Amino acid sequence: FLSPATPLSLSLHLRDGYTQITLIQTPLSVTRAVTKTARMGCIISGEGFIFNSAYIHWYRQSPGEAPKRILYIGSGSVSMDEGFNSKKFTASNDVSASTANLRVDQLTLEDAATYYCATWDTTVVEIFGSGTKLIVTGNKVRLLPPFTEKDGKVTHVCLIEDFYPNVIKVTWDDDKKNVEKNAVLGEIWPPDDNRQSYSMSSWLTVNKNSNKNYRCSYQHEKDTGSVPIESQGIYYIIKTIYIYIYIYIYIYI
Repeated sequence: FLSPATPLSLSLHLRDGYTQITLIQTPLSVTRAVTKTARMGCIISGEGFIFNSAYIHWYRQSPGEAPKRILYIGSGSVSMDEGFNSKKFTASNDVSASTANLRVDQLTLEDAATYYCATWDTTVVEIFGSGTKLIVTGNKVRLLPPFTEKDGKVTHVCLIEDFYPNVIKVTWDDDKKNVEKNAVLGEIWPPDDNRQSYSMSSWLTVNKNSNKNYRCSYQHEKDTGSVPIESQGIYYIIKTIYIYIYIYIYIYI
């Protein structure tokens, strides 16, 4: 019925002199970890469309299944469909911005799906938005075992988890120059049965007595970030939209 790979028509020419009604969903996709919250919006416009009196419907289409309506909102009230919990799904309308909003709380892996907004026109035709794909990733808290080296060496380990798609660039520097020649980039680990995202690791081996400050950096789509290594024996974490980075520094004595 609705295929996430084939977006629906966003507009329809109406009778009785009305122009097109358009539903634009944002963002196209959103990635969140389990237990977190996902938000998505649906901007509705068109001459003759009265947001205050409209009924906005939200549907969920899980992979391989037909879409199911979650709820609809109109006249200031929300009506839930059977099988969906109002504590998980919250709908609201921002009339001034002509935007319908859906919030999904306490995410589980089963919430991974494509979500569609819809409304009716005066010809009794339901018009759908193009959909927002929700990607739910598993538990990010993973710590690689320490890497030890002899001969006065220390290894810094950078673990990058839960990114999608699987194209990413990881670099190391010492505040002044790139030190990739001393770094090793591990393979990208594909998703398993419980997650839809990728992981990888990188490690840098340097002299134990080095007084330089090293940094692990990444670039993923439009998202970038880095983690500085400022002291020894510290476990660092940085959270971004798509990626968590963990660094554990182990010193061989």
